[in-house]
Amino acid sequence: MNKLLFDKLGVLISTCGTVYNVDTLKEFIDYVSKIGYNTLYLEITAGYEIEDEPFFAYMRGKYNKAELKEIDEYARSKGITVIPTIQTLAHLGFLFRWPKFFDYRDIDEIMTVGDPRVYELVEKMIKLMAECFSAKIVHLGMDEAFNLGRGKYYDVNGPRNRIDIMKEHVEKVLGICKKYDVTPEMWGDMYIRMAYGAYDKGEMTFDNSEDVAKSIDPNLKLHYWDYYSLTKDRYINFIDKFKKITNNIVFDGGVWNYIGFVPDNSYSIKATRAAFEACSDKGIKEVTITTWGGDSVQETSLWSTMPTLVAAAEFARGNYDMDDIKKKFKDLMDMDFDAFIALENVNKVKPRDQSNKERYLLTPSKYLLYNDVFAGFYDSTVDQSERCVFTDAAKTTSQYIDHPKWGYIFEVVKALAELMELKFDLGVKTRTAYSNGDKESLKKLATETYPLVIKRVENLYKVFRTQYYKENKPNGFEVEDVRFGGLIKRLENCSQILMDFYSGKLDRVEELDQKVVDYLDGTDTHVKGAFMENGYCDESSVLRV
Repeated sequence: MNKLLFDKLGVLISTCGTVYNVDTLKEFIDYVSKIGYNTLYLEITAGYEIEDEPFFAYMRGKYNKAELKEIDEYARSKGITVIPTIQTLAHLGFLFRWPKFFDYRDIDEIMTVGDPRVYELVEKMIKLMAECFSAKIVHLGMDEAFNLGRGKYYDVNGPRNRIDIMKEHVEKVLGICKKYDVTPEMWGDMYIRMAYGAYDKGEMTFDNSEDVAKSIDPNLKLHYWDYYSLTKDRYINFIDKFKKITNNIVFDGGVWNYIGFVPDNSYSIKATRAAFEACSDKGIKEVTITTWGGDSVQETSLWSTMPTLVAAAEFARGNYDMDDIKKKFKDLMDMDFDAFIALENVNKVKPRDQSNKERYLLTPSKYLLYNDVFAGFYDSTVDQSERCVFTDAAKTTSQYIDHPKWGYIFEVVKALAELMELKFDLGVKTRTAYSNGDKESLKKLATETYPLVIKRVENLYKVFRTQYYKENKPNGFEVEDVRFGGLIKRLENCSQILMDFYSGKLDRVEELDQKVVDYLDGTDTHVKGAFMENGYCDESSVLRV
């Protein structure tokens, strides 16, 4: 095994609403340690227990103190340092739903800077992390606090430079870290926004890097996260921007495993290669690959991220020989690399963004799964000639469902593809038949197709439930019960409405009388449209599930 080009090769595991069980984490540590990872960032923002704070992560999947220590000890035995990743400023909406924490909130999901109660809570967080993790390094979060100081803080303090607000808060939190002998790290995007006016989106319209640099503790590691870029030059440009405010930089790339039931390893691998090449050229010494999980629920199996993680481990050694990487994957996983990549086939429809030639980050198997058959929020994106995408994906994944170790992952995607083969254009078929006054076709849909779709939803639920409980703690699956249950009941109800219309009990179907509008803005990149081709949303019509 060639020597790493970086001092640190890390992987971030996120809870994002649900929590991997301890056995899954241990097995994952076994695998990544074999391929050279030496750091595990355990992202547990809302996934840990504070003993005297019963409403912290209330009724969520979480680790207790003993489990956190167990994870840390096991990882150390495998040569891996665990760094807990928490939030000490923003992304704390799970707190603000409970009355005790109402007054801690500034605006959005951001805590109020300067409030003594905020720092009492932060101290409890950091104290617990110091007790449970032997390395005594804590990632403090603090990303995406876009409206910092614009809510309750503004009402009390009036307008104030956000650089000063951020500096005040960070200094207080770093003081707590020092008290418990904790080495801090944090995300760097807020500083980049303050320095240049934008981060992952928008244009950098000014250069205030000199003032921002003065506000940053030189010993504080800042994480540059970028999961989006496919070109080396963009990473180099951002590294240069970071270097104007700090020399203490960790790079974080990512596996796109938070866009539905299937990750996009192909995109992730291409982005990771460009990023690691840039990091090597620019002298970055620490790199991490993040796996952020789902929108509220882990829908993608953790193990389906392994193609990117194996490739990243080789890129970190300067090895870009994909044939060799595939061989190493096969040796590690006892399964072909291309089999895992083939999970993506269920999403290979034509993109609405014509510049997306590689069909990256498309997840029709998510947004069309929940697309309402009457409201038709996404019907304008459907190309009925693409049924073969789902048919072929079902055939491909069926080859691997009997694998003794990983077959259950392919069984989920096979069930998803079989469902989408009928579901993806069901709303279009229904509305077309209704518009044509074709009652016989509506009857056939209601009595034959709708029941079959429901049966396939139930089958997907069954196999996905198996996957979920195999890999995760149970809390959080209630979200999927609601999603799947709601989908089934909606299909049943729509089927009944069609039959009522067929029999004459209804003289019209009011929902189907409404015209479906293609709300995309007409540009190649659809920058103004609401449609998200990567499916990182769970709208079923115009409403949230």
